[in-house]
Amino acid sequence: MAREQEIEKMLRELHESYLKGNEYDEGDPIFYRINYRLQDAFDLTKEEAAQCHDSYHQEKPRRVSEGFCEKCNGIVGIVPIIYGVQESDMERMKKAEAEGRLIVGDTRLVREGGKAAMFGCRVCKSPLARYGSV
Repeated sequence: MAREQEIEKMLRELHESYLKGNEYDEGDPIFYRINYRLQDAFDLTKEEAAQCHDSYHQEKPRRVSEGFCEKCNGIVGIVPIIYGVQESDMERMKKAEAEGRLIVGDTRLVREGGKAAMFGCRVCKSPLARYGSV
């Protein structure tokens, strides 16, 4: 098997493994972890590994901070849900929420022992527990 084919095969396997929980969120930590694995497996430089990974994404575009929302019935941006905001931070957090950067979660859910989603839909603000909950 040619080296390029071996690299392509490893890229497919690594993406399948690392993105098992959410194929719509290849954030920087995962992106760089894949690059490090390529460097190690094929004795590539950092730049060569990045170039191979970038080539892979020419056909399969990288998706970051996205997930499937049942309520919206589609792929949407996901944002973190922050629980337990102190009163002194509330104004700043509400501003960030209005800008779509986060969702201020209801701490009653946590106090009552319910599962609290870590991420929510950027569009409809509903919790997306399938992408992590505490």
